[in-house]
Amino acid sequence: LKQFVVRRGQLATVIAGYPWFLDWGRDTLIVARGLIAAGELDTTAAIVRQFGAFEAGGTLPNMIRGNDASNRDTSDAPLWLFVVCADLMAAQGTRDLLTADCNGRTLLTVLTELATALTKGTANGVAMDPASGLLFSPSHFTWMDTNHPAGSPREGYPIEIQALWHAALTFLASTVPGTAAEEWRRRAEAVRASIVRYYFSPEMGYLADCLHASPGTPAAQAVADTALRPNQLLALTLG
Repeated sequence: LKQFVVRRGQLATVIAGYPWFLDWGRDTLIVARGLIAAGELDTTAAIVRQFGAFEAGGTLPNMIRGNDASNRDTSDAPLWLFVVCADLMAAQGTRDLLTADCNGRTLLTVLTELATALTKGTANGVAMDPASGLLFSPSHFTWMDTNHPAGSPREGYPIEIQALWHAALTFLASTVPGTAAEEWRRRAEAVRASIVRYYFSPEMGYLADCLHASPGTPAAQAVADTALRPNQLLALTLG
């Protein structure tokens, strides 16, 4: 596992695969959970700080080429950062991670600004549907539909994005100080209710994979894709 962790200055990222893959946002942060399980807490903290420094306007890098982190075509990488932070803090048994420096901002500031930007809509097209609280994901922004043309088109409201979004909101509700926590908790409850309302089919007994929609279309008007896919498992494992 350590062979895939690479130095980036004083911090770290993860190579997605040898010999030709670079460091990718979602891959790095998913692997970070394995690093935590392996007890590599300092390494994971360095990865978290690096991606905290990368955050801009609610986005994280999709793929990094040397010092070029301008490819931000991902809706899941920013959300995985919250999951990794929650796991790492639980393993550390302390909240000190929230005050870690991420190029001049504390990690908690980064996470709060990231989530706030998602609620307002990001420059790359990820946006929250105000009515349902669900997150819209542009075409080719999830792990399944990255190639063009996509074999499994998922523009709209993919289920795992909602599960990750709910986890992010729940995390903020338990970490931000004062009355702001209640607003994040309210958003998390809205997302949870919308997942039950729009995704679960009692007849089929499982969750829809995606609510297909074009940009600007609310979840209530989206078309459910009832293909049975493993993405729904994140809705279970992330609460």
